[in-house]
Amino acid sequence: MVDTVLTPQEALKALEDCYDALLNALPDARRAEDPRGVLSSFFSGHSYHPGLDALLRDYTPLLSSHVEALALAVRTCPSDEAKEAARCGLERLLFYPKPASLPEEFTLVALEGHGLPLAGLLSPGDRQKLALRYAKKTPLRRMMPNQKKLWKALSGK
Repeated sequence: MVDTVLTPQEALKALEDCYDALLNALPDARRAEDPRGVLSSFFSGHSYHPGLDALLRDYTPLLSSHVEALALAVRTCPSDEAKEAARCGLERLLFYPKPASLPEEFTLVALEGHGLPLAGLLSPGDRQKLALRYAKKTPLRRMMPNQKKLWKALSGK
């Protein structure tokens, strides 16, 4: 839970800083791959990507908290400038640089759905534009459930 209401710009900056830290930590987390390989993880049940799992465990609550703070800031101060901050925050979570590997990409895809609270704070026009860009980036037939839920919130479908 957020204790202090930030301005939309402060909340956006905190979200961007957290996400940048996550992106910077991603390559090192990927290198922490289990050397025993995929088959070993299949039979033993342990993770093949313990570094990425730890990264998700550490950053998921942080990102959720920052998204919650941004959503609260926008609801508290519902100006055009605040809605722009919400749009920028959501775009940051959805349109990231192409990761170096598929496991890194899946890690970021898993976090996309955390932007859902920001979708309803955008203007209808911004939601529609973002929905089109999002579907262009990831076609609907390839979207994971969290991505489809977010796309539906953006597109109104």
